[in-house]
Amino acid sequence: MMKRKFTWMMAFAAFALVLLVRPMLAGEFPADWSWDDDDKTRNEHAEITGKPMPELSVSNWVNGEVKPDDMKGKVVVVDFYATWCGPCMAAIPHNNEMLKKYKDKGVLIVGVCTSKNGQEKMEDVVKDRGIEYPTAKDPDLKSEKAWKVSYYPTYAVVDRKGVLRAIGIQPQFVEKVVEKVLDEGGEAKK
Repeated sequence: MMKRKFTWMMAFAAFALVLLVRPMLAGEFPADWSWDDDDKTRNEHAEITGKPMPELSVSNWVNGEVKPDDMKGKVVVVDFYATWCGPCMAAIPHNNEMLKKYKDKGVLIVGVCTSKNGQEKMEDVVKDRGIEYPTAKDPDLKSEKAWKVSYYPTYAVVDRKGVLRAIGIQPQFVEKVVEKVLDEGGEAKK
């Protein structure tokens, strides 16, 4: 009887820990900083937050190719955008400003042009909109799936250890997330 009670208590403790820890990881930043407005999207993002960043399966780089080794030791902002998305286009000047402001502190911004429609226009958008950071296409939508992208823009911030710290952040809050992750310290890898 004692063994059964102990097993039940351990199972309950593990369940309680999952219930407590998962929201803490997902809730590191205020919920109103995100566009996650439904349980499905919130849960999908919570599943990948706090874990090593998913793979970026992209091609056709403009403004320089970013390889996995280039991201090591950096705070990486990934901007999943669509060429037809008004809020995505409106965020480009701020992305360029963040790049200039934080590049020397070890921040890397990567644009990922995704969506079923509009990727053929990426090069023109980069030129016409003045995108200054490396940008690539997600032709098979593998990155979109791996990163659980369900709206545009979807911003993700990865810390220097390669851990996805936030995803689904609204453009106006990305810099605050970057500053918090930078404040945690650690040296930038050159």
